[in-house]
Amino acid sequence: MKVVVAIDSFKGSVTSAELNQAVKTAILSFSPEIKVETFEIADGGEGSLSAVKTGLGGHYINVETVDLLQRPLQASYLLIDGELAFIEAAEVVGIDKVIPSEETVQKATTFGLGALFLDAKKRGATEIILSLGGTGSSDGGLGLLKALEGEDFSDIKITGLADVTNVYAGPKGYAKFFGRQKGGNSEILEAQDLAAQNFAQKIKQERNINLQEIPGTGAAGGLGAAIILLGGRLESGFSKIAQLLKIEDSIKNADLIITGEGRMDFQTAKGKVPFGMAKLGEKYNVPTLAFCGALADELGEMNRVLLASYSIQRAVLSLEEAMDKEVTLKNIKALTENVIKTWLYCDRNK
Repeated sequence: MKVVVAIDSFKGSVTSAELNQAVKTAILSFSPEIKVETFEIADGGEGSLSAVKTGLGGHYINVETVDLLQRPLQASYLLIDGELAFIEAAEVVGIDKVIPSEETVQKATTFGLGALFLDAKKRGATEIILSLGGTGSSDGGLGLLKALEGEDFSDIKITGLADVTNVYAGPKGYAKFFGRQKGGNSEILEAQDLAAQNFAQKIKQERNINLQEIPGTGAAGGLGAAIILLGGRLESGFSKIAQLLKIEDSIKNADLIITGEGRMDFQTAKGKVPFGMAKLGEKYNVPTLAFCGALADELGEMNRVLLASYSIQRAVLSLEEAMDKEVTLKNIKALTENVIKTWLYCDRNK
């Protein structure tokens, strides 16, 4: 029997690698003959850099730059085989670097990311992949464009990894849809959205590119649009990372998939890790289970693609207690043992 384990991080609690190892340990402690293959995984948000480094190797390059509030910062990106540069936007402009407020949402800029792009170009990279999730900026990508103004990236393949399909402006644009969680109030977000609409119109007239027709241009505070304007393309974060790590090849001959994330709800089916893993399982008729910190009442499409979903919680706890690393790892191990016991019993008594 072969089990493939690829669980996204439980944000603020436990990493993908730690969760995978806990599940693997629990499976093997109960049934050592089971083959367990784990993949550190992410969907283009936090943890993407680590997942790619674990799967593909490469080495980190340190660059002196500035963060989203233009404070000095040393950030790292991954260079693989001297050709592929993998950059995690949150390394430079992550929302974890600020306490979101009306001031930060207006000041935050993606300018600092430019230094990593320029360093990768100088080192001869032929491809740059930028994971877009987890950012605290809402500048429409203009900071990055300004940092790279006058630079030619036409010989470099650029890809932005997004886990959302929001367009640049309007009700589902970067300002109105994501701006409040980054500190914006109604007045600020209206102003930012008006600026986004004006910029989109200008780009349409000058370059015949309609940012409102390209899914994902509103990702990461409009950073998705900057990727398009640099001549790049936007792809599903999970799909691209899964492709890089060759997860599909492992699933082809698997008997069971175990995936999960911190909180699963109806939005999980919009490109998150559990949905991507379940769809790969569906392709090869491999059942998928999801282990999560919390489960919403409405899971939408996830109910169809999953065999079953479970919350790891075993008692009523405060949020702080539930997110404690030791508690989380203990609970996911206990759940794994019970599920594998049930699975093996059913498998042997078919």
